[in-house]
Amino acid sequence: MIGSLRFNGYLFVFLGTVFVLMAIQSTNRTGGMDALTIILIAFAAFDYVLAFKFLGASARERRENGSK
Repeated sequence: MIGSLRFNGYLFVFLGTVFVLMAIQSTNRTGGMDALTIILIAFAAFDYVLAFKFLGASARERRENGSK
């Protein structure tokens, strides 16, 4: 795995936010929700779930090692 768990968590938060912003722009452009908007929201949700998993694993690892 490249990078630390915390870095990967922040990366997935960033990607999830980008997908949310793209979904908002897609909704504004089309005037409603279409298949692309729903797919973008699903990708964003998946990225946020991964982000919380990575950030939780990072916190657990820090607690077990006793470091800050």
